[in-house]
Amino acid sequence: MGIAAKNYNPGFLSDADLRAMFCVRTFEFRSIIETLRENTGPSNQHVIVIGPRGSGKTTLLLRVASEIRSDPELSSPLYPIMFAEESYGVGTCGEFWLEALSRLARQIPGEAGRVNLSLSVEDLRREQDDRRLHDRCLGALLDFADREGKRLVLGVENLNMMFSDMTDRDAGWRLRQTLQTEPQIMLVGTATSRFGEIDRPDRALYELFRELTLRPLDREESAVLCERVAGRPVEPGAARRLQIITGGSPRLLAIMARFAAETSFDALMADLLDLVDEHTAYFKSHLESLPAQERRVYLALLELWRPSTAREVAERARMETSACSAQLRRLMGRGVVSEAGGTARRRQYYASERLYAIYYLLRRSRGADGLARALVAFMEAYYAKPALEALADRMVADASTLDPAVRHLWDATLRRLSRSPVLASHFVREHPRYVDDDVREAIEAAAEARDRAAEALEGGDPACALEIWEGVLHEFEAFERVSPKVSPALRNEVAAVLGCKALCLRDLGRLEESLVTCDEVVRQFDVNDHAEAVASVLTTRSRVLREMERTVEEMEVYAELARRFGSGDELPTRARVLLAESRVLNAEHLFRLERPDESITEFEKLVEHFGESPVADIREVVAYGLFLKAAVLSSMNRVLEQRATYDEMLQRLDESDRLAEASESSAWNKADALRQKAEVHMLRFHACIRLGNQPTAVGDIQTVLGILPELDGLPEGLIGDLVSASLVLGFGEMATLIQESPSSAQLLPLTTALELKMGLEPRVAIEVREVAEDIRRELAHLKRLESAERPETSR
Repeated sequence: MGIAAKNYNPGFLSDADLRAMFCVRTFEFRSIIETLRENTGPSNQHVIVIGPRGSGKTTLLLRVASEIRSDPELSSPLYPIMFAEESYGVGTCGEFWLEALSRLARQIPGEAGRVNLSLSVEDLRREQDDRRLHDRCLGALLDFADREGKRLVLGVENLNMMFSDMTDRDAGWRLRQTLQTEPQIMLVGTATSRFGEIDRPDRALYELFRELTLRPLDREESAVLCERVAGRPVEPGAARRLQIITGGSPRLLAIMARFAAETSFDALMADLLDLVDEHTAYFKSHLESLPAQERRVYLALLELWRPSTAREVAERARMETSACSAQLRRLMGRGVVSEAGGTARRRQYYASERLYAIYYLLRRSRGADGLARALVAFMEAYYAKPALEALADRMVADASTLDPAVRHLWDATLRRLSRSPVLASHFVREHPRYVDDDVREAIEAAAEARDRAAEALEGGDPACALEIWEGVLHEFEAFERVSPKVSPALRNEVAAVLGCKALCLRDLGRLEESLVTCDEVVRQFDVNDHAEAVASVLTTRSRVLREMERTVEEMEVYAELARRFGSGDELPTRARVLLAESRVLNAEHLFRLERPDESITEFEKLVEHFGESPVADIREVVAYGLFLKAAVLSSMNRVLEQRATYDEMLQRLDESDRLAEASESSAWNKADALRQKAEVHMLRFHACIRLGNQPTAVGDIQTVLGILPELDGLPEGLIGDLVSASLVLGFGEMATLIQESPSSAQLLPLTTALELKMGLEPRVAIEVREVAEDIRRELAHLKRLESAERPETSR
């Protein structure tokens, strides 16, 4: 069951709910708790947590307070006093300590044997002299600490805002003196950003705090939080989309995680309107916190709802371009706007957190078409392409059953969905009546041309295919010149055709022209709307650069692929396979450049991003990457990690077998799978020998010997592997292992050779004896090589 949402204020949660929902920021939590445990001397280490609104600062502080109350080892020496999230009444140092005493009084109302602090607070509020107020409030707090035998832990939110509003210029220095000289008081504060009091050497709080900075949640953390809030498993791709929509903000992720994939459009629409109603105050506070000119530029960017240049934003905001550029830079500094492509001279900008744009569109929508635009914007952001296609299919199927009053909105939404870059091609194929006639005809003509080009390529004529693609591009250009609207479906086709053209040019050896075509796609097409095409041309570009031996540029492409797409959860399977292959190629490059540690890191990212994929082609790429990783580790003499990599490979091979059997895949070949396992076991055998783990090494040989009868013939090279292994284990032990295995008949020539090496005279057929003599000579040769290498190794 999920945790109940309490608007956007975690202060409404009980300690039990708080502990139950707290699943991210665990490193920072443990770090603060450890610091508190270590504060036992004559002075304390104070802590400040820095992160933007919604990053989890309040929840983290409340969780620390909850831990102090519930853990006897902490509650015995410590007592938490939590300030309000916004302490608007604190303008002087005296008022700071008055607020602390007031919060303490609320936490411990008058009890037998205790001073009634509420009466003291009411009396102190009438004190006009701030110095006396400071001394009396601080004295009361220290008296409480002495009576209870505890140190007070002050949890103070938004220190940056508090100090910007202070009217007392000496407040910071007076606070510093107390915090440095009174061991009974320690401070755990928060700030929404860095501020002068902690950054400047001439300011009071400089180097007073240990700093913890809250970064946006990564993919795994986002998934953990979504699952905890939703109360059910969340598909990895859905968690990734929510991370993208929210920018990794825990507060926004918690809001969005309550929205499961609905089975009907009207339920989705109702949920969206509920989201706006419930969280209007939060969204408005985000917008209103921006200075007027920045807010004007930001709203213009939200209205454009696409990556836009400074000039385009300036036109919408009715400002000069230079002034708009300056505001965009400030918004980027706040983290609310990001670069989203373009060129060095014409950068494009986009709202970092798409949920704010969706909120803004929903609030401003007027009429069916306006609401449809906002709904489609949400659906594009929230759903993966397959889920969005399925939702569109259900909407089309349900259209005929609707009330006429609702049907108008329904049709407006379907028409707008048909123009979405994500769904345009799907509507052309499945629901053409919602697509404009001229657009549909142009795309059908392109599909026919694609078939002719494919035939030309299969016939070994890339020049003919290139001519067809260039003809299609020419027709598209002519269409767009006379068409009043540029269809996203057509744009998708243009991007795909340009990618095919780049491949043809590469096949023809016209590498520079292929690069130019790839660059054209990256420059013209937004990655958010044309992710598949951009990913494909970038992988094409990397391969062209490899053929041209332009290694540095090739590696830059790999870095760009990783930055733009990660694991490519939103992309079709073929594009994801290309991304995985790019990771492997980059890791190989790094190793050849004698950067093995970075190579290992790249292999680890391969597994992180693609290791859980059920797609057979992707799993094959991951398996090959692990094989190379083990080789790199061996070259670095990191044999223990090499052996662990072989363990992982074997586990993955078993998992691939289970997936293939469950899906009854016709592409799965049991003999091939067993052959791969035998090869990995032989590799692990050598790693275990290097580690001195002979029992496991012998087990690997036994496993290989058990696999052989299930194969169609002996794999190439396996006899040589077993011959080499016999030099390590000893001729007698290897002969015994083979004779006791199901492979004894298949490997009779090898056991005969081993027995001959031991001075025995086995009685076998003449043909077996002749093969055994060849193997014996090979053994003698390997033995001489081994003997020759030993002195060199010892030196």
